Parts: sequence; structure tokens; C-alpha cells
Amino acid sequence: TVTVSDAFVNSQWRTILVGGLNGGGQGIFALDVTDPSQFNESNASGIVKWEFTDQDDADLGLTYSQASIVRLANGQWAAIFGNGYNNTENDGTASTTGNAVLYIVDLHTGTLIKKLDTGVGASDDPLGQGRPNGLSTPAVVDANGDYVADIVYVGDLFGNLWKIDISSSNPNQWDFTFKQGSDNAPLFVAINAQNERQPITTRPTVSRVNFSASTFQVYIGTGQYLTFADRTDTSIQSVYAIRDDNT
Repeated sequence: TVTVSDAFVNSQWRTILVGGLNGGGQGIFALDVTDPSQFNESNASGIVKWEFTDQDDADLGLTYSQASIVRLANGQWAAIFGNGYNNTENDGTASTTGNAVLYIVDLHTGTLIKKLDTGVGASDDPLGQGRPNGLSTPAVVDANGDYVADIVYVGDLFGNLWKIDISSSNPNQWDFTFKQGSDNAPLFVAINAQNERQPITTRPTVSRVNFSASTFQVYIGTGQYLTFADRTDTSIQSVYAIRDDNT
């Protein structure tokens, strides 16, 4: 599913579409769809804005992650998306880590503004099989009602739910909210009663609670249907509600 939103880019309001290729490839693209009457081959160069692929960053996998179009605290408009899956495939631009990462890309130019690397990849495979990790579709939250992105919640294939703070106007200050020593730490890890990690492949849903303006409820469902093995996988999957009160 593509994402379409109005955004103030190149000093004017435009309607921008951002889409991915799912299992069909490793790329995210943006189109200017402001004026449908201009949709013809002769205007293609003005409609196609950019494409971000694994040649731009090798950690990008098959682009199942649906992008969010948001305004950032530094005034830029951006597309935010997870890196997707299977980024270690030997295709000439393979990831060397298999890490799950988040990309924040300038909506007008496609230039990478910030790459946020969880640091959790193939060497951390809970099954010990060296499988690559990958971030799914993020949920971007405006925490204070000013129409600016502040928080990102996003899950990965190893059952980690990550919280990322992008509220600063300085991209150098954007980071994972929780740490364990110098390593990034998830807000929550989905594990069933059999001590099996539960993959998160869908976008979290976020709501507020009525007793605290800074507290959120984050809802996730687990499970995946991506590989041949998933056809017969009977692992217990779950729906979780996580209370995030910033502690």
C-alpha cells in the first residue's frame, strides 16, 4: 500500500506519493501526484521525484515497510520507513550485518537525513541460524499536537518493539530512547510461553490515555507469513498492549 500526503516541499504545497516494492525488490520511490491531468509519459521526469535503493544503503532489504510522510522538528518534510527483510541476499549490494534499521529520507530530494541502526542483526538471530533482522512499518507519533513528528514505534523480525526519539530539531540528537549500556534496547520484546520470539511484521497502533498527556498505549500483533516455513509454523502468536509512560 502506498502512502499519499500533502507536504510543503521545494517552497510549495504538493501531494506526494511514497511506495515500496514489497517482495518485488529493494527500493522506495516518491512521485509528485499533485495534478493528475499531468500523468503522461512526457511529464514523467517531473512526476518521479526519487528512488532510494539498496545501492544507496546496503542495509535496505525487500521493502515491505510502508513509509510515513511527516514534518520534522527541523522544518524538513520526510519519509520514514523500516529497512524491510532479507537484506543479506547476495545481490551485489548485500548487508554485512543483517541489522534492522530505520531510514529518514528528505521527501523532496530522497537524500538520507538519518539512519538509525538498532545494532541487532544476523549475529543476534534467536534461532542461531544467522537470519537477517529487519524493521517493519513504523508508527510515527506527534506527542504534543503541533503536527511535528516526535516519536517512532517500530517492530522487527526478532520480536523487538523499538522506541525512537526524533523530537529534536538537530538530527544528531535523534536516538533510541532506551539503552543497555552503550547498546540500544527495545521498549518491549515479544516472547511466547514457549520462550519463542514472536516476529512483528505489522505497524503498531498507538493511542493516548486520559490520565497522562505523555503516556501512550502501543498495540502490536505478532506473526509473519514471508517464507515457505511460515506455511506450517504453529508457533503461538499474540496481540499485546504495552503502556509506555516514558520510564
